[in-house]
Amino acid sequence: MTTRTKAPEAPGRAPAPPAAQPWQRLHPRMIVVSVSWLVGPALPLLGAMFLARDLLNAHGWIVLGSYIVVAGVQAAHEWVRYRTTRFRITDGEVELRSGLLFRTDKSIPRDRVRSADLTANPVHRLFGLAAVKVGTGEHTARGEDDELVLDGISREQALQFRALLLNRGTPGTTPALPVPLARLRWSWARYAPLTVTSLAGVVAVVTGGSKLLDTLGLDLGGNRTARDVWSWLCALPLPAAVAVVAAVLLSLGVAGSLVTFAEAWYGYRLEREPEGSLHLTRGLLTSRSVSVAERRVCGVEFSRPLPLRAVAAGRLTLLATGLGGTGTRLTNPAQLLPPAPLDSAHQVTADVLDEASSPIAHAALRGHPRPALRRRLVRGCLLAPAGAAAPAGAGVALGPLPWWTVPLAAAVTAALGYPLARDAYRGLGHALVGDYLVVRHGTFVRRTVALRRDRIVGWTGRQSYAQRRAGLCTLTATTAAGRGAVRIPDVDVADGLRFAEEALPGLIGPFRVREPAPSR
Repeated sequence: MTTRTKAPEAPGRAPAPPAAQPWQRLHPRMIVVSVSWLVGPALPLLGAMFLARDLLNAHGWIVLGSYIVVAGVQAAHEWVRYRTTRFRITDGEVELRSGLLFRTDKSIPRDRVRSADLTANPVHRLFGLAAVKVGTGEHTARGEDDELVLDGISREQALQFRALLLNRGTPGTTPALPVPLARLRWSWARYAPLTVTSLAGVVAVVTGGSKLLDTLGLDLGGNRTARDVWSWLCALPLPAAVAVVAAVLLSLGVAGSLVTFAEAWYGYRLEREPEGSLHLTRGLLTSRSVSVAERRVCGVEFSRPLPLRAVAAGRLTLLATGLGGTGTRLTNPAQLLPPAPLDSAHQVTADVLDEASSPIAHAALRGHPRPALRRRLVRGCLLAPAGAAAPAGAGVALGPLPWWTVPLAAAVTAALGYPLARDAYRGLGHALVGDYLVVRHGTFVRRTVALRRDRIVGWTGRQSYAQRRAGLCTLTATTAAGRGAVRIPDVDVADGLRFAEEALPGLIGPFRVREPAPSR
């Protein structure tokens, strides 16, 4: 919360203050929108109550009554918020006042505004509303002082406010047309089932369904259809039953990933606006709109999980100050592209960084020393099998598993660990490509980062006991974008120091201890 006081005026002088902007209110339709989060749980609840009305007991009616009470309390709270909230944008600040019992006066100087993100869920869009989140770009911007949210204003007003905040201009100006950089290609949807999101969606549906049945106190054992399906599965041979269940879960995962892809990336557009900012718009039901000033762009991160690597595809994420890298793959505001082929990702990288070609595509990466391979072989062929044999041994001790599962688990894990360790070693690399530092590492998710060298604010070197014995260290380039750091794991100490000095001359040199020349 920011408290401001007015300076006393000089006696005998009446200065002419600037024209004050009028205070504005949220839209009254936000009262209805506020209870929209109850619609999601209410629909499956009512559907389950209707289909299983013969099995419903008093517990189910209590749950339904609780939902009605919660909806009324939420609507009353939103009415109070609507009546007590005021906001305005002046020439120098963004101001917000809210609260009934506890008043909050918040103001953010306009020159500190780093991002203005516009979001509208399906209910917002149904009523023509949107939410604008104004951020200052602080990595610790989790408190109220570093973030201001205008939730419940008209979409036209939200677009005007975002343009006004990012352009640093005045109302009434007519912006030039943006330059398109990328558009959605529906052929990219074939990569959606190759992500972890599809498996997570199946687990979420199964878990949510079981929780709903448990909340209503329903037992599927009393349902005739459920009994018939279970009896049919039990009549099949075990391999056939496992194949049927796996096929059903796989079908659900593929269908869910395609639906999720369409909802998250429908209408995807990436544009360069004339005032010098990148603007990304996407979303079918919940529209998301993110604008980032190009002077805040520090680089990109190209991530390729194992399934996407097998088909030469990956994801692209923007590294920029003032743009958090948190959130899921669907809601992360920094994600520039859905899973897409390599040529599309490299083209978007070059366009976003305003380069002739992608620094990632043409980077000749330096390899890492052999001790880095030994470290990965120890993890994959010794530590991982031991970790897999431990739960199997516990199962043998408790009785359910036979003794041979322990060596089998260790052997299978070691057989998989060796090629994965070799692949992890081949994935290590670092290089300097023009103005960019390029770093690559990882196996299950191989990440390649291209970071502008002038955005590096410091270097950190760390050594574990095993690294000290092997002559290795982990260098970390500190930056204000993304996760705040770019790691170069298991690099030779001397080579790493030379590389850090070459990347940012004058920073490491004064702290290096040079060995004296041998005397004759």
